[in-house]
Amino acid sequence: MKIWKFTFWLLLILALHTAKAQVAVFSPVNNQVMQRDSNGRARIPVTAYAYFPYSSIKASLFPVEGNSNAVKEMTLPGEQISQGFLHFDFNVESGWYQLKIIARSDQGIVDSVIVPRVGVGEVFLISGNSNAMGLPGLGAKDASSNVISFNKTNKTLNSENITVAPDAPMPAPAFEILKKDNYVFPNGETAWYWGELGVILSQRWKCPVLFFNTAWAAANSENYRDAASGKDAYNLYVGKFWPNRQPYSNIINTIKYLTASSGVRAILFSHGENDAQLGFKENDYFNSIRTLIENSRRDTGYNIPWLVARNSVSQLLPNPYLPVLEAQNRLAELPGFNVFKGPYLDTVQIPRPVSGHFESLPGGVPGLTLAATAWNRSLSDSLVKQLHPVQPAYSIHTGVVPALAYPGAAFSLPYTVNENVVNPLIQAELLDREGNFVDTLTIANNNPLRIQLPRDLANGTYRIRLAGINPTLPGSVSDSFYVDRSYSQVDFVSRISARPAGTSIYVPWLLAVDPQLREITLQKTTDGINYSDLQTFNTSQTQSEVFGYSDTDAESDAIFYRLKMQYNSGSTSFSRVVTFFRNVGPADFTVFPNPVGRGIFYLKTKKEEPVSCKLFDAAGRQHPIHFSDRETIGLITVRPVEVLPAGIYILKITTATSSVSRRVLVK
Repeated sequence: MKIWKFTFWLLLILALHTAKAQVAVFSPVNNQVMQRDSNGRARIPVTAYAYFPYSSIKASLFPVEGNSNAVKEMTLPGEQISQGFLHFDFNVESGWYQLKIIARSDQGIVDSVIVPRVGVGEVFLISGNSNAMGLPGLGAKDASSNVISFNKTNKTLNSENITVAPDAPMPAPAFEILKKDNYVFPNGETAWYWGELGVILSQRWKCPVLFFNTAWAAANSENYRDAASGKDAYNLYVGKFWPNRQPYSNIINTIKYLTASSGVRAILFSHGENDAQLGFKENDYFNSIRTLIENSRRDTGYNIPWLVARNSVSQLLPNPYLPVLEAQNRLAELPGFNVFKGPYLDTVQIPRPVSGHFESLPGGVPGLTLAATAWNRSLSDSLVKQLHPVQPAYSIHTGVVPALAYPGAAFSLPYTVNENVVNPLIQAELLDREGNFVDTLTIANNNPLRIQLPRDLANGTYRIRLAGINPTLPGSVSDSFYVDRSYSQVDFVSRISARPAGTSIYVPWLLAVDPQLREITLQKTTDGINYSDLQTFNTSQTQSEVFGYSDTDAESDAIFYRLKMQYNSGSTSFSRVVTFFRNVGPADFTVFPNPVGRGIFYLKTKKEEPVSCKLFDAAGRQHPIHFSDRETIGLITVRPVEVLPAGIYILKITTATSSVSRRVLVK
């Protein structure tokens, strides 16, 4: 096969790659709700990357879903555009908005990205016991589209019937409309009556409502006190300790990572039935919950208002238990303690059902609805005026990360804080593809941060979140990057692509910070072998940068582009290859070149479909290969581990939906 034909087949990269957005938003996420202040306004911090050297970028917030406020617009400064690292704030009124970023280039290219729903409204954190946590199958209802939760939990029930949740940084949230059987992170098991309360409040206040739920089944006041005091709490119903200082750790980490980002109006505390059944004394309950509240404020740095429901009745104890009720009243009467009286729930659904919880089952008393309306009454407008909400004072915008790395690799990561905070102590946290916490990478106050990946890190896709720990500051999550132990160098080219611009081909790339990189040279070839230099660019070494080159000599059907990286040490490396082609490429599961002359060959597969490959000779013996979809953008690179003797081989290709075999001739 002629070299140009092999190159032509390899040129399906562009079609696979340019489908990716050239602008990406990493904060806020869809359905995010920000807590409004006493004037009904909130700040929405935005973190985004631009992978193209645009001449102008404009961000807009469009009111949607009945929001009558004005459109908010912002033109971004050239410094951010040149860095490909976009970070700014909107200050807006209550309601739902659509965030849209439109980017324009001198070449006439226009790109855009949209976050469909971003809300300004009310955020509540729930705590207490199982009658606040919620149980499935007891009549919870779907909420309206204005009521939001993070549909996930972080707990499991082990073989000893003990609930286990980690004491670790919380995952990156993904928000959605609260349905009846959805979770309410981190502990809520259904919408419970909170979904109904959210509907009532959103209608009253004409704004979105977001809930988090840290309530913990079977937790009494001593459990909260012990966990808040540094001990593991004892579950006397099972006779075992809950590990990781739960249920307190979930409260603290939810505040530090979730309400620190969204803000919060108040903590809604519904509790007391367990303590009443156990005959706890008034002072013991009072002192235990006071310790919980005080220590939560000390450990997070946030003085969040608490609403404490008056609650003591249960199926086992049908009459109010005065010691618990008096203790709850006393907590709300402490001068300057920022604790207020919630609803009196001992009048709701009496006698309590056999389940021991509120319920709204067909033909019965609508206990969940009654509990929701009781909370609504307690959240009167006059009381809410006394609940001074906590809003994020600052936000950390996480900068551009490399595209590829290896376990143990080190690189620099810049960031910016939206206010003038002097030397904040920043914690860099590694998250997996799903946004779950993996490890702490560094704690430092320098900018950029020096990131070093764990040496035992498994292959996979990861992201980085920055969080301030002194003071506690919310931070955004980075773009993803891939780690593979077969790599020996970090690829600082975060994104590279090729796209038509009139009669020319435009090659843009976003470069992460590399303090050792002196200059880069864009190269191209039309035969897949012999590269020529197009232009050399100096690099910042301290900030991410966007570059671009317009190739006006682009008549060939197939053109390869790559970057030559020249370092201060005199060493050289090359980026991944990106290729432009003018016609349709080969069919899926095509192997090329075929025959194979250099040992390395390529496989064209369906876009973003996971693939597993095995190579067999004619006798059925398997030969080890390394295959990767990262080395050449949009293709699988297959590299035999050992030199293959000449002959016919069979490549077995397995995906989630199919299994095919292809004949490979090795010369």
